[in-house]
Amino acid sequence: MNVRPLDLLATGVESYLPYLQGSGELHDPVFDEPTQYGTAYHMFSHAALSVLGPTERREFHLDHAVRGLDAALTHTGNPSLTPSAAGFSRATGAVRRSNHRDFTWPPILKTYRILAAAGADRTAEFAERIKAVDIEASFRSRPPSNWASVWLSGEWIRIREDLSPYTISDVDTWLGVFLDDLLRPEDGFYFEPGKPNSYDLFTRYHVADLLAEGYDGRFRGDLERLMVTGLDRSLAVQMSDGSLASAHRSAGQTWTVGAQIAFFTLAERYFSGLGPDVGGQPANTSNTSDPALTSNTARTVAAADGARRAFASMRRWQRADGPFSPVENLLPAGYRIGYEGYTADAHYGNLALAFLAAALLHGFTDTAPVTADRPPAVRVEHTPTYRGVAHSGPYSVAVNADPGPAYDGYGITDLTVGPGRFLQFASSVKHPETGTFVNLGMARRPTPGRTGLDIMAQRTLTLDEPLASLAPGPTTRGVRLRATAPEAEDQPAFAYELTVLAAPGGVSVVEATPGTIDHRTLLVPYLRDPGTGVHTTVEQRSDGIHLTYGDETVAVTVDAQIEAMIHLPFGFENRRGLCGLVRLDLDEPADRISYRISVVG
Repeated sequence: MNVRPLDLLATGVESYLPYLQGSGELHDPVFDEPTQYGTAYHMFSHAALSVLGPTERREFHLDHAVRGLDAALTHTGNPSLTPSAAGFSRATGAVRRSNHRDFTWPPILKTYRILAAAGADRTAEFAERIKAVDIEASFRSRPPSNWASVWLSGEWIRIREDLSPYTISDVDTWLGVFLDDLLRPEDGFYFEPGKPNSYDLFTRYHVADLLAEGYDGRFRGDLERLMVTGLDRSLAVQMSDGSLASAHRSAGQTWTVGAQIAFFTLAERYFSGLGPDVGGQPANTSNTSDPALTSNTARTVAAADGARRAFASMRRWQRADGPFSPVENLLPAGYRIGYEGYTADAHYGNLALAFLAAALLHGFTDTAPVTADRPPAVRVEHTPTYRGVAHSGPYSVAVNADPGPAYDGYGITDLTVGPGRFLQFASSVKHPETGTFVNLGMARRPTPGRTGLDIMAQRTLTLDEPLASLAPGPTTRGVRLRATAPEAEDQPAFAYELTVLAAPGGVSVVEATPGTIDHRTLLVPYLRDPGTGVHTTVEQRSDGIHLTYGDETVAVTVDAQIEAMIHLPFGFENRRGLCGLVRLDLDEPADRISYRISVVG
């Protein structure tokens, strides 16, 4: 798959043209009405293509940018207008509405600057309309909400363009609220409730954009420090296929890979242009994704690698005969597989494309190859996230010890096997009928045979100690979790341990209940149908199974005699598509199970 970034942007943007109205307003392919902030981000992508796209198409894109800016400003500048659709029922198609104008401000300001530079006819009119917007009336959220970081980054541009009644002092006041509470430069993290990896990235990108746009106020040093620690965290939670490790909401949305491209591109530019004392001090290497990242040269290289890896993920999600997908699968939009209640194509598909457009305007390129192997690295986070991620070679594995019950199961939430592949274990698998999640991992049985299961991924466990970072060899990195499972349904409490080790040859896992012996089962939820037309097949082996998707094959092997295999190919799904489940019942009672995942084709 050799699609170039600019080609993907052009293809993705034009895939939405059938839903673009003459007014410049974008309708959703399923719900046939405007949704949230889709018009503004679609407009901005047209503006980027009017600068970067093929010469013969630039006037076309410029015209669409002008009409889109007209429509976006009409909606943003008049908060009395009915809000766009913002919630979508999978069961009935009903929509609910909410004011999401906060998100339109950066694309409006950035599009305006592109039109002004091009000498577009309505530039003066747009300037007056931008100047007239009352952000207190139009925008719903205030710092430290992640929404407010978006309009703040746009308002800084309005100040720079001399179109705002506010000053850098106001920006400092707003930033101070973020830094007093949820935005913490020493952690490299934005602590929104639920601690989603997605909105940590989202907020840090918009703060990084302030630096890129020349912010030099009272908190510049804090923002520079956040670039150091934030780059480190973003590299740590990027999986080997370029996706973002699952954690709470909005994981598996394609905007998260677009935002990674944009953030890493800003970081590459930032570290390539400053001296060795960026942020005043080196990153805290006691808990870093790569302890070697203590120089600007290393950070520049790592950021560029991260952007290319994210693009390798993003380019998988352009539907062959439909709009660019807002979720990390290619199933038709009407299926709603992988969609969350606030997700629809018009806004989230175009948000992903707009992040790519922003990166391209800042010089993103993927001319260097994406390497399959990553240096061995591990990051563990105790309170309040309770997560760990380990990398080595083409393998990454993420562990979540405090999952959001509506989003993920306990334990191994993601296990990826390198870029450019579809057959990954990425996000917990859900059974829609029961609402329960299943991860790759262990279940317990009270007796032999096909009895009911006590599934560890569906448990709520209490950590006995902080997650441990493991480095048992020069190229092996891992995470150890020790916890207690409380009494449940007449079952006594028991100790639980999970150890995952990533090495260049595969991921090894040991799950144990020290002191508690019973019958064990290995559950292997797998991606069966990502919407490409290719389905994964399952082959039973003496020591486990082979999963084969096209020319990709992954082996799951277990270090115990298998009593029976049950294959349920239907009735499951996750953020990547329609899924199946393999149940491997092991023969002899034990207090642990050992298994391994490796690429064999």
